[in-house]
Amino acid sequence: MTELFSKKRWTGEFFPPDAYEKRFCGEIQYSPEEGVVFSYAITGRDVPAATDVLHGVLSSGDKCTLVGEFRPYGGPGFCERSDLVTGHTTLHGKAGFWYLAIGDFLVHDERFADIDFSLTNLQEFFYSGKNSVAYSEKPIYSVKTPFGRMEVGNTATFSLLYSDITSQIYTEDSAALDELIRAFEEIRAKYPESFFKFKEDIAYRIFLEFSPALTIRDAYEHVMSFSNLFALLIYSPVHPESIHLRKPGPDGRSIRIELYPSMVLDPRTIKLSAQNHHHYWMPITQSTVPLDAIVSAWLRSTHNHSPIVSGIQHETGFRTAHTAHGEIVLYATQLESIAHDAGQKDKKYQYPLESYASQRLRDRLMKTFEKSSLEETAVAIGGLRNEIAHAKRPKHWLTMLSLRQLIRIAQYLQLTIIGYLLTDIGVPVDAIVKYQGRYSPAT
Repeated sequence: MTELFSKKRWTGEFFPPDAYEKRFCGEIQYSPEEGVVFSYAITGRDVPAATDVLHGVLSSGDKCTLVGEFRPYGGPGFCERSDLVTGHTTLHGKAGFWYLAIGDFLVHDERFADIDFSLTNLQEFFYSGKNSVAYSEKPIYSVKTPFGRMEVGNTATFSLLYSDITSQIYTEDSAALDELIRAFEEIRAKYPESFFKFKEDIAYRIFLEFSPALTIRDAYEHVMSFSNLFALLIYSPVHPESIHLRKPGPDGRSIRIELYPSMVLDPRTIKLSAQNHHHYWMPITQSTVPLDAIVSAWLRSTHNHSPIVSGIQHETGFRTAHTAHGEIVLYATQLESIAHDAGQKDKKYQYPLESYASQRLRDRLMKTFEKSSLEETAVAIGGLRNEIAHAKRPKHWLTMLSLRQLIRIAQYLQLTIIGYLLTDIGVPVDAIVKYQGRYSPAT
């Protein structure tokens, strides 16, 4: 289920749409760090024209489509070589693409009504442990959205339960096992046409229905919107593990398209994204918040959450003085904006802290600045922000505070803004308090 988190390589023949006679050899390499990179070699003078879509037949026999600008001349690693004896010219080069779609030839503006995808740690957000979850063909959540509908369901892999169930089920209580064997034999005899299966693996997926249908790029933006929402809810990078599109086939059956987007993530972010979060230690889960209402609020929200969400989604776990300074100025500015929107210009730091920071978070911030009141702490935040932003300001706080303390301050301010965002989308106050307590570093 983690197709997008491993390196992959395909070879095949490629050509512009409806121009198979201009096919040439190429190799596609995919990785979450580098994205989709296409290497090609074109021999002869009949070079295809530039195109926004490139079709291909992989060595496996699968059809594929590369989505993005392809110009045979130019690009990284481009070179042109001529053979003086034969007169043949060969173009070599590389090109990056937005997406690789495996499963069919797609046109430039192809539209899709269905997409489904899995996200890192989606399983633990809903339930603890795969073995404790029963498979269901019905969706767990179904929410009407501005673009159509969003559903959360599970997919599972099964193996047949053998007639001799002792090869798959064991207990030290031989009497209980014998009774189970007899009961299973009776059930099989009563329902001879039924097949019983043993669940091997289960995963949660999000299913989106679009009305009207959307292009790949627009559909992928919705995938990232839900990735961003869950990143905010679990305070960790959340990225798609696999993405599938569906389109009607010529025989009436749907064609499944595997989508590989160019995510271009830092290796440290990938490691954090793939890191397991245990359900019991997550302050916000499906059992603690009204997810359907939160999804609806998230999709309706007019606020721009990108600065905070982008910080979570590209978290590396590594900080320097430069990044700490930049974050403090950014978060302080956002606190000012929250106060301004609330008509609290005179309390540009105090108001957000009073309204959206838990008591533990406020106490830790006051302790870091060695202040006894929130009002004094707000003044200190403004002073620190101005020392960083203005080169000629005397450096009182920058001299007093260590890099470790600056990093903590930045995180306290970030969690305050997150408290505002979570409130805005309907997360209950008690869940926000636990969230900020769980993720705020101790002084």
